[in-house]
Amino acid sequence: MPKTLFQGETANRLAKIWTNRYIPDLSQFLTINNALTDRRMIGEILSKKGRERTVQKLSRKNITEQCNLAAVRARQLYANDTAATFRPTSHLAKLLSRIYFQLLDIYQETTSISMSSDIQSKSPLGTSLPSWGIPEINTLATALSPLLSELQEWNRSFDNWKTVGFSTAQINLSNSLLLEQLTDLEQVFLRGYFQFLEEQVALPWQRMCSAAADYTPSSSLFLTVERLLPMTTNIAEVVHKRWSRSFPNYASRRGTLTSAAIRHSSVRDFEMFQIYLWLSCLEKNLTHIEQELSAICVIVYGALNIPWTMTVDGTTLLMHELLNRLEPHERGLVSPYAQAMIRMTNKALFD
Repeated sequence: MPKTLFQGETANRLAKIWTNRYIPDLSQFLTINNALTDRRMIGEILSKKGRERTVQKLSRKNITEQCNLAAVRARQLYANDTAATFRPTSHLAKLLSRIYFQLLDIYQETTSISMSSDIQSKSPLGTSLPSWGIPEINTLATALSPLLSELQEWNRSFDNWKTVGFSTAQINLSNSLLLEQLTDLEQVFLRGYFQFLEEQVALPWQRMCSAAADYTPSSSLFLTVERLLPMTTNIAEVVHKRWSRSFPNYASRRGTLTSAAIRHSSVRDFEMFQIYLWLSCLEKNLTHIEQELSAICVIVYGALNIPWTMTVDGTTLLMHELLNRLEPHERGLVSPYAQAMIRMTNKALFD
């Protein structure tokens, strides 16, 4: 990847929204009554020694063991597949271990400026990644470029969309196992790094931002995407809540739709659908929906034994929620692609 991932104002405006996903959420820790105590705790964790202590908990041996365990658990999710299908998973576990080593090196080397002023200050906490000692997307992606390219090549080498689902599952499981080793507050500051890794495989954020480069800042479609994009997670969470009520009896190997693990994966997938929608809109190309997203869903969800009717209902709920948030003049721009996504899932149901 080049040092500058995106060219042009419009692409970088969407990239900024992408970046904001990784700003630490401290709402559960900062209260009126103990704000000073929490600020001190935050300052300690973000200090050089605090970062070193966090990284020591995730030793290279520990990371290797957890990545191997995640590989075993990921294979269990795909229990209906032959052993040969995922024989290379040991290589993926080794590759992920190397990525985590690099992420932790970056975490340990980065200095936060948010707490550099008087720790007793009541000024607002940082609202940018650098203020929390988290590199900007450009910096992080560039530093990880060789390893991310190797990960992408691993997915492409099998010419099978199932590997995308499998590698996403393995990353998600690895993230969870590693974060469990940390305190709640430490998790807040490392989760963004791990989330970035998972989304590099699951969500076409980078392609969507690049597609925006062809638009002017005053373009109606660009402004629509820019307005709706910050709502991505909220829309996904609202839809997941409704969707889980529609299938209260569903349970997979990882739990029900309301269990933490399934909720995370489901919300991420509802986000993935939205990013594919915006990518298709910006490129004016239904291929991303009709071929790429369709293949991912059919192959991955099929391998996980997820009833396709659940995908149809979830997609319909998602598109209706999204369309309801559009202004009348925006619906005409987005509706054809939203309807194509609904048709895609319905078509697969009867194929």
